[in-house]
Amino acid sequence: MAIFRDRFQAGLELSRRIELPRNSVIFAIPRGGVPVGYALAKEKRLPLDIIVVRKLPIPWNPEAGFGAITLDGTIYLNPEFKGYLSRKTVNEIAKTVLKEVERRNLVYRNGIGYRELTGKTAVVVDDGFASGYTAIAAANFLKKLNPEKLYAVAPVCPVHTKELLENYYDGVYCLVESRELPFAVASFYEDFHDLTDEEVLTYIEDLKRENLFWPEVR
Repeated sequence: MAIFRDRFQAGLELSRRIELPRNSVIFAIPRGGVPVGYALAKEKRLPLDIIVVRKLPIPWNPEAGFGAITLDGTIYLNPEFKGYLSRKTVNEIAKTVLKEVERRNLVYRNGIGYRELTGKTAVVVDDGFASGYTAIAAANFLKKLNPEKLYAVAPVCPVHTKELLENYYDGVYCLVESRELPFAVASFYEDFHDLTDEEVLTYIEDLKRENLFWPEVR
């Protein structure tokens, strides 16, 4: 079933199939969205930033999420899980995940805040949208920075997730829109290993050398 060799190749395929406005800033969701966003940034010569949002893992199935949390601590919950988890459990999980979000902001972005996006198009990129709630969290966080437009882009997503995201974005694009259930992003990749901080930083350092890392672009 695999369609893409790895995330970087998926990003290259995206870059060939999609047109992005010249005022775009790419926001990659770590870690898996970083190689995809990196390929887009390099091919399109557009700046990239890291949007440090993270899913809230389901206790009995950590690979899946029941929502997501942003750097400012805002929690976004999938209503399908209402009643399955107590408020105490949600808060405990969110507290743990927020620490990792803050750590990633420190490691990937030196702990700096996000720049205003007035007059810019924000493009949220991941290696795939599953439930969509991480992308929803990213959209709501970025809207506070006043972008002109907001788009979501990924190599793969379920049709129903794309329809959900269209409520939060000005446009949503997936190379592969799947109707297969259950849906798993990993099944579309030959290589879907868990990226390390070191790999993410390698991508960031290369973008810095080409003045394409948005927090440092002037």
